[in-house]
Amino acid sequence: MKRNFILLLVSLTLTNCIKDIEDVYTVKSIDVATIESLISSKDLNDYPSVKDTTGFPLMAWRGIPDEYISIERFQEVKASGINLMFYPYKSIENMQIVLDYAEQMDIKVLISCPGLITQTEMIVNLFKDHPANAGYFLQDEPSASHIPTLKKLAETIESIDNTRFAYINLLPNFFSPKDYAVGSYEEYIRKFITEIPLKMLSFDHYPVVSNYIRPSWYYNLAFIRDEAEKAGIPFWAFVLTSAHWSYPVPTIDHLRMQVYSNLAYGAKGIQYFTYWMPDRDPYISGPINNKGIKTNEYYLLQEINKEIHNLSYIFQTSKVTKVSHYGDIPQRTTQFTNAPYFVESIDIKGGDALLSEMENEDNSFFMIQNTNLHREIGIDIQTDNQTKIVLKNGIIIPASLIKEEFKLTPGDMVMFMR
Repeated sequence: MKRNFILLLVSLTLTNCIKDIEDVYTVKSIDVATIESLISSKDLNDYPSVKDTTGFPLMAWRGIPDEYISIERFQEVKASGINLMFYPYKSIENMQIVLDYAEQMDIKVLISCPGLITQTEMIVNLFKDHPANAGYFLQDEPSASHIPTLKKLAETIESIDNTRFAYINLLPNFFSPKDYAVGSYEEYIRKFITEIPLKMLSFDHYPVVSNYIRPSWYYNLAFIRDEAEKAGIPFWAFVLTSAHWSYPVPTIDHLRMQVYSNLAYGAKGIQYFTYWMPDRDPYISGPINNKGIKTNEYYLLQEINKEIHNLSYIFQTSKVTKVSHYGDIPQRTTQFTNAPYFVESIDIKGGDALLSEMENEDNSFFMIQNTNLHREIGIDIQTDNQTKIVLKNGIIIPASLIKEEFKLTPGDMVMFMR
């Protein structure tokens, strides 16, 4: 996935509204306990859990490279919590081996190999019946000038295999009209949606730069969500797992910040850039490094994927009905004014928060996320006696078990259910 370093530097230099900048990286603490600490002595065995499901897409961008293909490496991918993989394979033969191994591990793979672009019909016919085929990778971060070619490719694929999707990943909103090849970011996104038969909308925006959050990120999420909803298609978002340029080596706080904000806005797929660290400058880290060795980021990826899996039924089946922000309101987003009916009172202390309301056929959900990189926040909330809290391990407890103010660490969230 390419990155425009000049644009990144311009963004860093010209940004007038830098959020969360600190002289040091130390997290500012508040003197209350987390929910996990408050319930640590309680026996939760008799409480129900969220329904189990494995279908929420968690994609490894740059999965297993050609020279490392083996069943053991697929077992490693599976153990990380990844269930979807992409890598640009060097041969049709390797693509076939990858699909066969992936099927054994119940992992899906995007088709990307020689011939897909130049001999589309042949490649699609070759792999269209393979159980591990998730879809067809066409291009990353194209400008609008590529639309005629991509439209033709997507229509060809759809005419042969309409059970999957043609994958195109689009640019973030901090590039220039020259990069989009149209007058604005909004026009860029809308042209792809209206002119290509997209079945899902994918975009990348990595918000954690140095020690602040890009101020344009939440508007990007809000705009993508709105356009995907208008088109009647889901959207997928990215999480950065490989440090490069001014993007830092990720912590669990960074991963939660990105994952839960994406989910709060209604993302129906999470993509990790990258799983396997590229063997070139400027990359300095990745869950699997350029020597094929697991790093600390691998175990953080495993941890966050377990959390997503525990709650994936909620995120898969729910529709986001309202997203708002408390405290320092990000560019072109909505300020929080009132809580859902089952919340009797709420007081957020010490920093900023994102608040998302969701619902499925059975329940309403209210998610509160700490959107500060360097501050804990306190939550003092009272709900009616039918409200539950869904813990990150998937266990559902009565909200009445938490009778006092609690804190959220950076990026973390709490989920209420009614």
